[in-house]
Amino acid sequence: MKKLYLLLGMMIIMKSISFAQSDQTWIDLDGTNDFLNLGTDSVLSGKTQFTVEVRMHFDNSTGDYTIIGQRTSDANRTIVLQRWSNAFYVFLSNGNWGTCSFIPCEATVYHLAIVFNGNGATNSDRLKLYINGSLQTLTFNGTVDPVSYTTSPAANLVLGCEHNDASTQLQFVDGQIGEFCVWNYPLTAVEISSRVVPEVIGTEPGLVEYFHFGNGIPNGNNIAITSFNGGNNISTITPTNMAMSGNASNFVGIPELTGPFDPSVTVAGAMITSNAVGTTYQWLNCTNNFVVIAGATGQSYTATTSGSYAVLLTQGSCTDTSACTTITLSGISNIESGNINIYPNPVMNQLIIENKKTKEQLEFEILTLTGQIIYTGSFIEKTILQTADWASGIYFLKMKSGKSVEVKIIIKE
Repeated sequence: MKKLYLLLGMMIIMKSISFAQSDQTWIDLDGTNDFLNLGTDSVLSGKTQFTVEVRMHFDNSTGDYTIIGQRTSDANRTIVLQRWSNAFYVFLSNGNWGTCSFIPCEATVYHLAIVFNGNGATNSDRLKLYINGSLQTLTFNGTVDPVSYTTSPAANLVLGCEHNDASTQLQFVDGQIGEFCVWNYPLTAVEISSRVVPEVIGTEPGLVEYFHFGNGIPNGNNIAITSFNGGNNISTITPTNMAMSGNASNFVGIPELTGPFDPSVTVAGAMITSNAVGTTYQWLNCTNNFVVIAGATGQSYTATTSGSYAVLLTQGSCTDTSACTTITLSGISNIESGNINIYPNPVMNQLIIENKKTKEQLEFEILTLTGQIIYTGSFIEKTILQTADWASGIYFLKMKSGKSVEVKIIIKE
């Protein structure tokens, strides 16, 4: 259960940091025909170790596209990171690759890291893929080579499409890139985790090259920018088939993060209802470090104690969390109403109802929140109900004396 709490905590943290990215300027690719061309750059070829990082936001959750590629054919390939048939494929050298499931969410910024260590004993030692700091389990085909392949003839290193030659491109990315970095060693899991949000400064040991994509005016006229250098002046990017003006196919601001569901809630008394539909729900106790409320997986949750609550929404790979909502339960205590005493409330094993008006019969019903009657009875002075077998939650006590009807709330712990 502690692992589940940690996972949910990480989801909530990722939600918050996705909206607090340090990089203010990105570059947009429209998914039609544009890409970023680094030419026949050898920064990744003929190497025994490296790490490649790219920070991205995707504008849709479907389609096939190539994020990083240096190849002219399947038999002439240095590196490829592509999404195909709802999975990520990481190709290193010719016919060898690792794959894992990946369906992007428009509400999330992704930090992707490919770590290559040719000195590793096994495929999983040599090639790793991290998504937002989480190591993915790759299924491998073939044996990952100890040295990255040097293509012949030399292939262009590109971002945003599969580039086979000067006239053949396909699988274009529809989204934004916020940072691209190359390191000359395999970053550790701790280093990868620390890199999920902040941009590099540029002076870090082992950093070969980096692009922050802050070269132009967001959504402005950048037509005059036909190429730009990396921070270490090792590589040069040539925007290809890009408009370089307006809010697409150009330098842009922070991506708009949109999810498939409505994270708002509606409150009616002690009941909170998620306004999202077609998703799964898990209610959380914000007051207690977002702990999972066991069994609270419906669209609505009825609070049994005063506190702050939120709902974690999941649909496919998308997760979002509503704002915390404070619920104050007034009048939920031992009830003394006129001549009626009801205690203890909340109750565990026995509920006592006292009628201080002697010689007057009182009829009553116990109902669930859905209106189901689970108990009926009557008494004159006092009755004791055995409640140990009741499910935890809120019940209504409906009492009738003559023409008078009164309803009270009972909480079963």
